[in-house]
Amino acid sequence: MLYHLLKPIAVTGINLFYNSISVENQDRIPKKGPVIFAANHPNTMIDPLIVAASCGRRVSFLARSTLFFNSFISWLLTTLGIIPVYRKNDAKDDMYRNEEMFSATYRHLERNHGLLIFPEGASTPERVIHKLKTGAARIGLGAEEKNNFMLNVQIIPAGINYSASTKFRSDVHCRFGRPIKLIDYKEKYQKDNWSTVEEITDQLRKALEKLTATVSDKEDEDIVKSLESIYKKELTVNLGMDKKSKSDDFKISKGIIKALEWFSINKPKWTLDMKRSIFQYMSMLDRLNIKDDFLSTGQSKVTFFHRIQSWFFLIIGFPLFVYGVIINYLPYKISGHLAVWSVKGHVAAISSKKMTIGLGLFVFWYSLIILLFSFMGYSFIWTTIFFATFIPAGNFSLYYYRKAKNYQQHIRFLTIFYQKRILLYQLIEKRLNIINELNRAKDDYFAQLNKNSNH
Repeated sequence: MLYHLLKPIAVTGINLFYNSISVENQDRIPKKGPVIFAANHPNTMIDPLIVAASCGRRVSFLARSTLFFNSFISWLLTTLGIIPVYRKNDAKDDMYRNEEMFSATYRHLERNHGLLIFPEGASTPERVIHKLKTGAARIGLGAEEKNNFMLNVQIIPAGINYSASTKFRSDVHCRFGRPIKLIDYKEKYQKDNWSTVEEITDQLRKALEKLTATVSDKEDEDIVKSLESIYKKELTVNLGMDKKSKSDDFKISKGIIKALEWFSINKPKWTLDMKRSIFQYMSMLDRLNIKDDFLSTGQSKVTFFHRIQSWFFLIIGFPLFVYGVIINYLPYKISGHLAVWSVKGHVAAISSKKMTIGLGLFVFWYSLIILLFSFMGYSFIWTTIFFATFIPAGNFSLYYYRKAKNYQQHIRFLTIFYQKRILLYQLIEKRLNIINELNRAKDDYFAQLNKNSNH
């Protein structure tokens, strides 16, 4: 009952926080029967909400035991189906109680419920799949063994991809992998249970690597981010993919990562030189405080008509922008500052803190405004209409602000063009050289892929 009551609130929260949440391969999830969702974990408490909102099943999930810090919280979390895990680094003396955890998960699976597990253990924002713990395989196989392999437990890998996990109104893309059917491992498990657990865990790791735009080497994160900034849009157009499709966007990122890994192995010197050149270019952009978009040859030309449109939008939209700021700015900024302060450097927790603190502050702030408005003598209908404008006005203000920042970048670009024209020409030439090198590398890479596929 409580789960069904709170789930719409949580789903509303993440839909307000993120601009879009897209789901791929949802048809791979069985509508009935016991399932274990095993997902990567870059964003603490947001990750379980994303999977729960995307999978179409009721799920319970495992959480560290330290969250159950008093009797009320323990009751609340247990009622929601959350099961405590006693980890060595934060509950060393209580690790014997993990037998209770295993028993609870078995009961959930025996009732044909869904479980959500984050096999990496800890939540980290890096674009890396860390070493997986064996819990998902052990729980699934343990439940099957207890029930003579009659449950038909399936492990569903889930890859969660954020465009910018801590940024308000960014995008999320959740991808589900092919089910790992534990009944297929019955004979292996009965012969050697531990090697079977390790085999399934390794299969799960490979699945999560395919489902996420993660790198195998943490040191490659920055270069992948730079390549996405410089080359992603051009690749999308060249390969005939849809710029608005989150699935195609993921494929491009994944292709960039795979190509980088191939060149690092097969052409290490070229790769090192290319990295150095790209980092120099990105550093120059930072010093000039301009974006790569303004140097891209693929950008459409800004005509006089477009400039008039931009000015018209900025002038006409300004009063609504101010209105949205008055209504929303204070709780928006306070929640952001409180979130950063409260996580104490734990970046992966910023989004969940922003969302929970923000929900509380916005509810309080909106209620206060509504009370003041009603005390001024306005009718219920006018008060309701007034309230209905709060969120749309806030979204418009954010959109207006980003448009204004973009136009400011245009002005900044023109200023640099007139004041530092030679430097700008050098920057454009450097970018063209990088793009030409990347295009040649792309052709070499695809030729090699075709050659390998023909053998």
